[in-house]
Amino acid sequence: MSVTQISRRARTYALYTGAPRQLACEVVAALPPGAPLIPAPAEQAQLLLESEIFYWLLNSMRDYFEYPFGIRYVQPTPDGLRLHLESPASLDRLLAGLLPCRVSFDHREDDEIYGLYGVRICARTETGIELRRLGQPTSLKLTGLPRRVFDKAEAALAQQVEENGAEACWRTQNAWTDYEMRWDAERQPLIYEPTWRNAAWLPSGLLRRLGLLHTVAIPQVVTGHESRLGEWWILELDHFPDTGLRRAELVNALTDPEHGLPLELRGHRDLTPGESLGLVLLKSADQSAALQLRYDRADYPVKDRAAMFAAIRRRISQLTGEEQLPPMPAGQATG
Repeated sequence: MSVTQISRRARTYALYTGAPRQLACEVVAALPPGAPLIPAPAEQAQLLLESEIFYWLLNSMRDYFEYPFGIRYVQPTPDGLRLHLESPASLDRLLAGLLPCRVSFDHREDDEIYGLYGVRICARTETGIELRRLGQPTSLKLTGLPRRVFDKAEAALAQQVEENGAEACWRTQNAWTDYEMRWDAERQPLIYEPTWRNAAWLPSGLLRRLGLLHTVAIPQVVTGHESRLGEWWILELDHFPDTGLRRAELVNALTDPEHGLPLELRGHRDLTPGESLGLVLLKSADQSAALQLRYDRADYPVKDRAAMFAAIRRRISQLTGEEQLPPMPAGQATG
């Protein structure tokens, strides 16, 4: 591959993953001939784990971060996924959502597992940790911060869990807890649902292309949730009152036939201030999954977050221009 080809493909890789230029060039230069820039997981277990990770990402990462969900960039490989975090705050929130703990509720008969059941810290380096689900070929690497920050965050979470009367299941290292085993055998986690399994390619694919939410789109905050047992995924993209939306740019990247996902634009509705959200609906041809992008504008109070919002403003200011989505027939606004 020539230097020009590497440079061109590296730009595309950086666009989808958010990776810095040097890393993007190194990744592209090391790819085997014909290998995709954004590979899908080689193992079904990895794909399902990533679908759960994305679910907990939407549920856990609702604070203000410079980058959506507090993740600067992702690095997907066939064997696993790496998330490069922006700050100790994003690490704290992510660990609280991913590491499994047994939680008791006074008003319920049974306890519950919060987080990713069966997931353990299997490796530690000077710049991160690696998570895997026991007995499965899975890998999630969290990097970007010194080891002492990871150690401190884990210890603080374990203390908080235990002070609240819960059990830090991940501390058992290489063994399942009895309750996790019963949870897996009796409670039937979401990933056992056929609907969820059929649609798991969508949240996994979005997670592997997370960079698009700040290299192409320009929301100040991204939240969301899933619906219909994982068949529908909703991303809520809040924008500053004075910025564009860049909806067409994000749709074009997500539906790109080579680097995007097998999604088709099925409808959209424009934003009406004070009345309704602007919506974009994308669906797969096989009807297994759908993605709804909900757009709104918000002017959040800055208060003690002046530096954070200034950083978000700088990030957004680097992207300019706005294309238009094609007109849609009446009745195809939201599907």
